[in-house]
Amino acid sequence: MHTLEVKTRTAGKANAIRQQGAVPGIVYGPSIESMPIAVERHALLGLFSQITRSSRITLSIAGESETKEMDVFLKVVDYDPITDEPKHVDFYHPDAGHPVKLDVPVKIVGEPKGVKTGGILNVLFNTIPVHGLPKDIPNLYTIDVSGLDMGEGIHMRDIDLGEVESMLPPERTVVTVIAPRGLMIEEEEEEIEGEEGIEGEEGIEGEGAETEEEAAEEETASEGE
Repeated sequence: MHTLEVKTRTAGKANAIRQQGAVPGIVYGPSIESMPIAVERHALLGLFSQITRSSRITLSIAGESETKEMDVFLKVVDYDPITDEPKHVDFYHPDAGHPVKLDVPVKIVGEPKGVKTGGILNVLFNTIPVHGLPKDIPNLYTIDVSGLDMGEGIHMRDIDLGEVESMLPPERTVVTVIAPRGLMIEEEEEEIEGEEGIEGEEGIEGEGAETEEEAAEEETASEGE
């Protein structure tokens, strides 16, 4: 669990907060009133380097009279289009006993056997949408692809999701090793050449059979004479 210290703020003071080196934000959820907050920019950037979109975060919220803690997920970050600095951040506080839907990032580890022989690793999903209780949602799913050969893949049914459910069907492919385009064209050409060779051999046999029949007919005709 990651902890971030924030302060409550007065709504409508966003520009003044940015000038003080902080980032305005808001915390909201189905069972709480929306709460305007401010977080020190350096602390927020440090948090971004440690979490994923599905990481649970504990906000330590300092108010006028007390400090309270609240579990949240990072929901939305608005960035300045010129400086790329965060301008505003939204945090979502779920009900602990109610399931939520989140996209959990995928981390690929290992080098597939098929890649070592010229294949290309094709990652179809960088995140997996899941449905479950907030406490059961992981930071990420690690998928080891070391054993994949050319043409093989890992499907949703092959991944241990823990206590949550996938919102993708079991047969959906997450990652696969495919042949390079050039190799695929080569294989297709070899197949075509092979088929042409077989057809050619059949043609030769057919001509030979016809010649033998003609020879037999000529021999019979000669005997009759």
